[in-house]
Amino acid sequence: MLGYCGINCCECAAYKGTVSTDTALLEKAAGSYWDGAYSAAEWVCLGCTPAEQPFLAKFCAKCKIRDCAIAKGIDNCAACDGYEACGMLHDFLKGENEALCKRMEWLRQRFLGLKEERASRGEVAQ
Repeated sequence: MLGYCGINCCECAAYKGTVSTDTALLEKAAGSYWDGAYSAAEWVCLGCTPAEQPFLAKFCAKCKIRDCAIAKGIDNCAACDGYEACGMLHDFLKGENEALCKRMEWLRQRFLGLKEERASRGEVAQ
């Protein structure tokens, strides 16, 4: 499962701890991110998608990238018409690992290919 920004939620300690009921992983998330500003209980998370996800880590619930994608009604930032110019997303990606950056670029190219394919068939692009 991917977040709007391309993060693989299945690799996240908070997600893993939640789905496996492993409090040690939730403690790890709490201690590893944002200088321990959130407790283990506040890291209970099933990923940031769908938009109405009831079990969302407190920090992730404040994510501006997530808010933007939800407001635009897109499933992933790679599907956004403003992808290339989005400072918020690209500033975030600069601080992340190479695999995430490659994933988002791959998704973006795939999205553009699908959009072009649909346009050539006369379908309305989404």
